[in-house]
Amino acid sequence: MLFKFLLLIITFQNIVCLRESAVKRCARAANSCLLASEAVEGPYYWNSTVRNDITENRPGIPLRLSITVVDIRSCLTIPNAVVDLWHCDGIGLYSHYIAASQGQMNGPNDNSTFFRGQQITNSRGISIFNTIYPGWYRGRATHMHVKVHIDASLSIMDGGAIYTKGGHVSHTGQFFFDDSLTDAVATVYPYTTQTIQRTLNDEDFIYRESNGATMIVPIRFLTNEFTGGMAGEITVGIDPTATPQPAGGGGGGPRPPGPPPGPPPS
Repeated sequence: MLFKFLLLIITFQNIVCLRESAVKRCARAANSCLLASEAVEGPYYWNSTVRNDITENRPGIPLRLSITVVDIRSCLTIPNAVVDLWHCDGIGLYSHYIAASQGQMNGPNDNSTFFRGQQITNSRGISIFNTIYPGWYRGRATHMHVKVHIDASLSIMDGGAIYTKGGHVSHTGQFFFDDSLTDAVATVYPYTTQTIQRTLNDEDFIYRESNGATMIVPIRFLTNEFTGGMAGEITVGIDPTATPQPAGGGGGGPRPPGPPPGPPPS
């Protein structure tokens, strides 16, 4: 009887998730080892540089976003993956596509780079971006875009900025935000200058088609007031050997060749 009891304890200990210094095993138990849904890349993707702060001093509620990349085959985190993040500013404009963001048909592109950046995941599979809570625009819920590149290499531009090249894309997706939180954000500057009727998550076809509820970023406030800054943490489960086709057809494909246009961002 004692032997069976000890055997039961040992068996239980073997299936309990263990926290290690570099990785978290058994991530599946916390639903963080599930394959993240692919989502359409959208029309506003462009190359960006490796940098932590992507705000370029544009106004908005500060958001420190931590993204953990997990290999769904092993439930281990993936170091040295390139996480590529881009989103609109507080009033719904995308850098490099400001004219198009304002509804100008065939408008010229520009060399702005705000709210675009890449980070290399650390030994724990984590990449961190300093950005803002994104704005919104007609027809879309509040969201961010993300790609995960595997086996990319680093190059240095004139001026010292770093960009990545090569490798392959194992995930293209989108992050979403709780509607009630966005309601509160909409009451402060610069978000108050956006006068269009906001699209809610359930009204957004991309949110519905890409199982967007699983990609809502959990947010905590850094001060007593949400305007004092936020922190968000989300896990992206991928198969690093995969090269999925962009969801929705069209608008996808590899990154544009070469470094980002224009001078390196400050």
